[in-house]
Formats: sequence, structure tokens, C-alpha cells
Amino acid sequence: MPQKTAAQPQNDDLDTAIALFRYGLIAQILHDPPPAGQQETLLREIAAKSYRIPGSTRTQVSTTTLRRYLTAYRAGGFEALRPVTRGDAGVPRALPPEVLARAIALREEQPARTTQTLVDILQRDASLPRAHPINVHTLTTHLRRAGKTRRLLAQRPTAYRRFEREQVNALWQGDALVGPWLPDPGQPGKKRRAHLFCFIDDHSRLVPYAEFFYDEALPRMERVLKIAILRRGLPQALYVDNGQVYAATQFGAACATLGIRRIHTAPYSPESKGKQERFFETLRAQFLPEVEASNLTTLADLNTSLWAWLERIYHQHAHSETGQTPLARYTAGLDQVKTADPEVLRRAFLWREQRKVRRDATLSLQGNLYQVDRHLAGRKVELRFDPFDLSRMELYLDGVALGTATVTTPSAAVQIPLTVAKPSSCALRGASSVGECSKNDSPCSICESNPPTIW
Repeated sequence: MPQKTAAQPQNDDLDTAIALFRYGLIAQILHDPPPAGQQETLLREIAAKSYRIPGSTRTQVSTTTLRRYLTAYRAGGFEALRPVTRGDAGVPRALPPEVLARAIALREEQPARTTQTLVDILQRDASLPRAHPINVHTLTTHLRRAGKTRRLLAQRPTAYRRFEREQVNALWQGDALVGPWLPDPGQPGKKRRAHLFCFIDDHSRLVPYAEFFYDEALPRMERVLKIAILRRGLPQALYVDNGQVYAATQFGAACATLGIRRIHTAPYSPESKGKQERFFETLRAQFLPEVEASNLTTLADLNTSLWAWLERIYHQHAHSETGQTPLARYTAGLDQVKTADPEVLRRAFLWREQRKVRRDATLSLQGNLYQVDRHLAGRKVELRFDPFDLSRMELYLDGVALGTATVTTPSAAVQIPLTVAKPSSCALRGASSVGECSKNDSPCSICESNPPTIW
């Protein structure tokens, strides 16, 4: 006699599987009857074993149930072992409908109430009909069938209150987006995913700056923020998630230096950055399909196209919630915009590393060799540098500025890995060369060679 059934059957065959299981339990007694007086012993042996019962979570069968199976089979054969659906299935038994309705109302009023507490309250209610004491397990079963368990009632959907800052630059929301695939410039024949870093003004929905990169490294995000501040002024606060780049100590120090409050969203709650998510939806629907259709091949072309779309389409179309274009709403609050001191901004985004000066008055960083004054040999100094331009290192000793270190290139192997070349032309202003846009009344600060004029 098998102790376990096969895997659970389909619903259509469940009644048959149950009957076969029951038959298997009593088959030995039916076909090889035990000696007189030994049947009870055999029934107890069968009941002591564990089984995988079709359609049930139980694992054992009582001797009383086994006797019932024997009686049913002897009276009606195999068909008598099939489960019989009760005519009153789903109708509360031993519990009047009025009592169940009252119990459900009490549970909904306070989901934390246990079933035992509900029974105690119901027992004291003289207005309710009851012929017998209320059984806790029976009430639990009916509450579960009605979907009124404490766990289910406690799972209320979280309500997010919509908010909007009352002035421009009071809050910027920041986030990253996985972008399109482009040909990998370093590996011909292969493609590489682009990633977008972006900030959006909470009040106007204007994008101060956004840029695609081939990675999501911290220097990329900081570059986007730096240029955004140069172009659109200093935000009072940044609202970002708990990602690695936004939680970085370097980023926190930069925000603190500039007096920007860094606010992190609650974990696993993208709903709290609704404006940023809404902008990404618009970008996916309007911009990215055009990128796929245009067959762009370089990151520079992708970013040029992004800014053409932002400045000519997104910033010029009325927003469905504000009723104004992002640019008009931002421009209306220009008197509230504060610019950052260029030198303070530059220093805020400098990275810091400790290095020990060698005997030959040199030190190294990321494969580059730097020459310093000979009197610093053997001393540990602090290097402060722009991660996008490793050609210039500021030296500090115990917090005191010592000047700069000069990069040397004794061999072709010495590189400046994070240096990013300035654009050959200004895509935003239509200038033919870097710096030409400074001739305009409202210069482009993308070149980072002009004063941080707001335009």
C-alpha cells in the first residue's frame, strides 16, 4: 500500500484522485482481511503514517475516517469513495447569518481584533440569536472565507499626498534612466547601453540639465548637477533615491558645501518621485522612439538630440498639471533664483585623495605621475581634483593649500582616463566653436568657460 500519492492532479480529476487515495488506504483490508480481532490494530497502523492527501493540506487520516471509508465502499463500491459536495456549501453552519454579519462589522471597525475577542463581544450581545456557544474556529473559518482576516484588512493601499513647492529651485528631483543602445566606440561591432542622469525642477517641471553617459558613475551625476546649477541657479534641496551615487559621501559633501539639503526618498517607493517618473514617461513616449528611428551612432549626437527635444518641444508645451509651459513657469520665478559663486561651486565638486610623496618628489593617481616640490618628499598630502580633468591637482597639507602638482608624461602609458573633451561646437546656442557662445548676451555655460549666467 503506497504511503504517498503522486503530484497534485488537475481540478477535473480531483474527485477521482481522492477516491483512489481512499481506496488505497483500505485496499489491504478489503482484499486481504486480517484475522479476527486484528482489524483495529491494522487501522491504527494505517492511521499512524503520513500521507500527501489530494486536495488537502492534512497529512494523516484518523481510524474513524478509515472505518467510514470501509463502510462506504462495502455499501456502494468505488463511486461511494468520491467526495460528496454538500448542498449547503458556502452557507454558514452553526452560526446564524446575523451573528456572522455582526462579527464582520466588528472586524472591519478594528482589524486588530482577534477572533477570540470577537467571540467575547458577540457572546455578550443579547440582541443576537444563538442556539449554541460560538466556536472560535468556526468563526475564523467564515471570516477567512469572507476575506476579513486581520492580515488582509491590514493591507491598506498607501496614499501618497501630492505636493508641489511654491517657487522655482526650492526643490529639484533627481534620478537616472536606462537609455538606448549605441555602437560601442571602444569595441567596433558591439553596442553599449547609454544611461541618462537628469534633474527636474519641482515647481516648474523644467529640466535644468540632463545628459546621457555610457555608465552611471558618480562623476557623471555630479557633472550633471554642476552644469544644472551653472545654467539654472542653486536649488535649495535635492530629492533623490537611495542609490549608490546619491548616497555617496562625496556627493553629500558637495551638497553641504553648497548649502543644498539632500533628501532621500523612502526605500522601495518610486511613487514619491512622481514628477520625475512622469517626465521619464514623456521622454520614453516622445523622444526615445525618435532616437530608434534616427539610427544615432554617437553619444554626442544623442545628447544634442536630447537638448533639441527639451528646448524646442518639452519646455515649450503646456504641462497638463500646471497649465503652463515649463520654461514660462520657471521664467516667472527668476527673481527667486540664486546663482552660485563660481569658485565655491568649483571647489564643492573637487574629489579628495590622500597620497604619500615619493623620494623623487613625485606621486601617482590613476596611472598618472605628478611632480611636486622636493620639500614634500616623504610627506602625506591631500589631492583635490576635478574627476573629469586629472591634468591639475591642488595640494593640501593639514588643510593648508600648498599649490598645484604638475602632471608628467614620461611614457605613452600615462593617461588621463576621466578627462572629457569639450565639445567642438555648442549644440544649444548654435555656435561654431567653443567660447563663441560667450559673445552672446546670454552665454552657454555648457562650455564651462563662461560666467554662470542664468538664461
